[in-house]
Amino acid sequence: MKKAYIILVLIYSLTSFAQKAIEYKNETINALDENNNQTGIWKVYDEENNVLISCEFKEGKLVSDTKFYKDDKLIASYNNQDKLEIFKDSKTIVCNFFRKEDNSQTLIDPDGNELDTETIKYYYQSAEVMPMYYGGIRKLYEFIGINIDGKGKTGKVKVQFQIDSKGYATEIEIKESTNPKLDNEAKRIISLLPRWQPAHQGGTFVKCSYTIPITIN
Repeated sequence: MKKAYIILVLIYSLTSFAQKAIEYKNETINALDENNNQTGIWKVYDEENNVLISCEFKEGKLVSDTKFYKDDKLIASYNNQDKLEIFKDSKTIVCNFFRKEDNSQTLIDPDGNELDTETIKYYYQSAEVMPMYYGGIRKLYEFIGINIDGKGKTGKVKVQFQIDSKGYATEIEIKESTNPKLDNEAKRIISLLPRWQPAHQGGTFVKCSYTIPITIN
């Protein structure tokens, strides 16, 4: 009976951390199918600046245009290939992304001319969203506090990791540590994190670095 209980707890834990879909703002979003491909409606938010980016996937491929909203207003629509439409001052400005020699990104019109600074700024106010732990930083540290095993260990650790394009914490590294005994435990905890909201930049979901300090007294 004890073995069965342990197995059930383990299954429950793995299911919780796998988190194939996200429940947020009374919606089910950012789901992954049985092959770990993006599926259904995906949404990412910048709560502070009231930005929303939305699109739809099927079997890991985009099947809708990507929509960019600012203050509940549609700012732009991207066909995920070669056409970005910006809606400004009752006009539709057709353009596309362009990577400069210095690797910075800008927007160009169909003739290859860079858009004016004001239009570029207008678009980018709703175009870049950073990773977000659902529930915010307080919930993140609450998760860490509940799950960390700090018995016999004290100190501070600064952990850097990547949030990949599906929201998983990967490439976990210890950047600073006052107690090497904490390092593996800090890595273990970060590896258990539920999926985050991934970053979205340049018209696509991207991997993004994130660093947090963990202190055990």
